[in-house]
Amino acid sequence: MDGAIAEQMREKDLPGVAVGVWVPGEGRYVVARGKANLKSGEKRDLHEPFRIGSITKTFVATAILQLVEEGRLSKTEKLAKWYPDFPNADKITIEHLLRMQSGIVDPHEPFEQLSSPEEVMEATARLGGAFLAPGQRTEYRNVNYLILGEIVSKVSGNDTGDQIEKSILKPLGMKDTVYPTNNHLPGDLHGYSYDVSSGDLKDTTSFNTAPVGGAGAMISDISDLKTWAKAVCTGRLLKPETQRARFETEPIAIEGPGSPEYGEGIMKVGKFCGHQGTTPGFSSDMWYLPEEDATIIVNVNRADYVLDPSIPLTGTIARILFPKYVES
Repeated sequence: MDGAIAEQMREKDLPGVAVGVWVPGEGRYVVARGKANLKSGEKRDLHEPFRIGSITKTFVATAILQLVEEGRLSKTEKLAKWYPDFPNADKITIEHLLRMQSGIVDPHEPFEQLSSPEEVMEATARLGGAFLAPGQRTEYRNVNYLILGEIVSKVSGNDTGDQIEKSILKPLGMKDTVYPTNNHLPGDLHGYSYDVSSGDLKDTTSFNTAPVGGAGAMISDISDLKTWAKAVCTGRLLKPETQRARFETEPIAIEGPGSPEYGEGIMKVGKFCGHQGTTPGFSSDMWYLPEEDATIIVNVNRADYVLDPSIPLTGTIARILFPKYVES
């Protein structure tokens, strides 16, 4: 494990890596390697919070499903109830959004370069002619969860982050996970992205998370994600029938072998359940393996259009520790 991490850090120019693996009855491997700050040379620490990107979707989907269980929302309700002027709003349901089957496409601009969720939705709506019919395909599009995050707020009457804290974070004792309301990342960890103009890594720690919203705004740490990986994959906060429906997955329409499947805010890759997440400067993976009651959490403080480095690192870890569950 040490050698595999060191090799990927060297080959892919990774500033720092944090890895947590827990296998009941066998042991744990929890390490931080490399730098938290390239300028100061400060080393990475296991307890530093980082941006978790699309792992946010697992929280937003759970909040939506909790509202469904409370009878305040239905998965068959149409998007038109909240956004009547959005393309196909009279055909797109909550379930379509949860399952990435709405047919919506993402705007051409990166979310973080826009100013608000409303601006993201406006940019998406302008591409309405490219939308597919809802329910036709499972296509991973961030705007599905941006919209769901806004619906959590509209239905619950709370800000999205407040609702997630109330219904998920507090019940599970996750004190280091937040849905941010500003650009700041707590702590001393910095994130980096490749700068084409200079050929160097550029500090991309701080950016506007408002337009990212329910698609990927949240912040957490290794310890809290360990708690969440098992909780979300075993349905700790949901009724059994809700959890069973959540895990009725379909392959995501992307090319290549070993494509993940998507349910209601959850990914499955073989026997592994969880989600991957990327924002500028941070790449994270969170996976739970029910057959071994095992958890893998990986964060790299680099992410850009060249690299999404937590994915191959997690694959390497899984092949070392759980070879019989990993496709060759």
